[in-house]
Amino acid sequence: MIRGAPIGRRFAHASLANYEVTQFNREGFEACQKVVRGETGGVVLRGPVGVGKTHLLIGLMKAFETHRTASDEEGQLVQMPPLREMVERASEEDVEGPPVQLDPAEQMHDPGIEYWPMLDLASELRAEVMQGELFLSRRCRLCDLLILDDLGREKLTDFILQEFQRIIDWRYREEKPIAIATNRTPRELVERYGENAFSRWQESCEIAEITGPDHRTERP
Repeated sequence: MIRGAPIGRRFAHASLANYEVTQFNREGFEACQKVVRGETGGVVLRGPVGVGKTHLLIGLMKAFETHRTASDEEGQLVQMPPLREMVERASEEDVEGPPVQLDPAEQMHDPGIEYWPMLDLASELRAEVMQGELFLSRRCRLCDLLILDDLGREKLTDFILQEFQRIIDWRYREEKPIAIATNRTPRELVERYGENAFSRWQESCEIAEITGPDHRTERP
């Protein structure tokens, strides 16, 4: 299940499969694939605007949701469709008996993903705290994959910084993956979010530099 801010029409069809890999972004593309396969604790995509960081994040998110592995008879890993997709297929077949349903334990295997541009996340967190709630902060701590786009664009109040640091610290301790895109330099990230947050990313994530032309302004 993907929750959070809407992806929007511009990136509705973005995927890792249709991402144009070049010498400028190959490092980031391969790091995102490792997150999908569970080979790393996350990725920090760093680079200027317009180089394809958001496309990569959304492609990673979609691939993470659909990626399933199971052992075949020879013990090799094979990819399986999401559980809910298998249920829908079975329900459409002409079979006798009650419709197929997932019990609560099976439903827990469907990964929860939170996708948030930081401008939206900061706004929603502020709105919740005004109502005396922190459900969103808890969701960001507990989800199977947290996606944060445009890190550094948000207005960083003391409250937002505190909740952000709580989310980062909790996910680091629980070894839950995170994927981040930012155009901030490493020094700016340390100054803005603290040495503890950045050191956690350095240890658990791959920090990939993405360069190249600005796709938004440079047309063929």
